[in-house]
Amino acid sequence: MIPDSVHNELRALDIELTPEQLDQLARYLALVLDENTRTNLTAVREEDAAWRRLIIDSLTVLPGLDELDPGSSVIDVGSGAGLPGMPVAIARPSLKVTLLESTGKKAGFIQRAIDGLGLTNATVLQERAEAAGQSDAHRERYDACINRAVGPMNVLLEFALPLVAVGGRVLAMKGPKAEQELGEAGDALSILGAGELAVIDAYPDSFDNELVIVSIIKEVQTPAEYPRLPGVPKKQPL
Repeated sequence: MIPDSVHNELRALDIELTPEQLDQLARYLALVLDENTRTNLTAVREEDAAWRRLIIDSLTVLPGLDELDPGSSVIDVGSGAGLPGMPVAIARPSLKVTLLESTGKKAGFIQRAIDGLGLTNATVLQERAEAAGQSDAHRERYDACINRAVGPMNVLLEFALPLVAVGGRVLAMKGPKAEQELGEAGDALSILGAGELAVIDAYPDSFDNELVIVSIIKEVQTPAEYPRLPGVPKKQPL
């Protein structure tokens, strides 16, 4: 049973989903909460809170993706349990979603969830973001990069921008310190090819939720030396 609050919040956010998509989201959430009893996927364990913090939070990136053409490619960097990528793949079946996760157990869970839900537009990539960003198969191949809880902006940008094609965008889910993080990421923004940026409230004021979406358009190609070797971006942020 999907809580009534979920329907109300989706309406308030102007997010329209079919009954089949809502059922898939419910099934996915059940898989996450069940797996979480064995593998540490999320600190959220109560179902009603999980709908808000895992599913609906993830869907707040949709406005930044809805201008993409059908068949466009999206990569979720540091996907963890498949967030926000799995809810996005369910809600927007016209997009091709790659879920990048380096931890084997988490990547294995995502693959089982994709198989169990029968999703044909989602793919798991078990790889470090730094390695993917230097791979011909993934470097500057994506129309958008989405992510949540990956790290501070100056680190996240070195993971994300090399994967995005010029003209594409990064959509980062962030808390109330987003503006401060952007101020500290000035070098990363200029070095890695960032252009226009915006900080957008994820929820209307009535929700009393401080989640924001940081939207960054990629203006020029990322220099070949970025991302640096695995582990370096976190140890020596730009």
